[in-house]
Amino acid sequence: MKRLVAILAALCVGLTALAQEEDPWARIVAGDRLPAFEVALTDGTTLSSLQLEGKVVWIALWASWCPSCRKEFKRLEANKEFAELFENEDFIFLPIAREENIATVAAWLRKKGYTWPSGVDPTREIYALFAEHEIPRNIIVGRDGVVVLHRTTYSKGDLGEIIEKAKEMLN
Repeated sequence: MKRLVAILAALCVGLTALAQEEDPWARIVAGDRLPAFEVALTDGTTLSSLQLEGKVVWIALWASWCPSCRKEFKRLEANKEFAELFENEDFIFLPIAREENIATVAAWLRKKGYTWPSGVDPTREIYALFAEHEIPRNIIVGRDGVVVLHRTTYSKGDLGEIIEKAKEMLN
């Protein structure tokens, strides 16, 4: 009985901690500066966080094996407002696939018909700058290099909010 009480007490403490924090696994939140990183892209180029300065950036941390990530990308591809973001030269969409290699990610994107390149993070080094667990993750970074929004998990409502935040930052 003592063991059961101890387990229940620990569970209550854990749930209370989760309730107090919106995302207990996030390593960056709104107001933080974008961490420094360099990422290889499926189009054969490399992009560094320094090259993102002066742009509104949407970083999508994902994986091709992740069901929620797949739903999110499918929804983005069909979204007119998302497509309109690409018309602005000050906007960059930077998906980064966690724990996958360039060949796998490039083949998956081609198969699905997505035209945007994706970064790859085979060792989870870049992902670790942003969070400890959970994908998909979406981060909007302002022109000044400061994170203005960080959301995790797939939600239709969140995607709308993220798109609106990116549009707001471009105006």
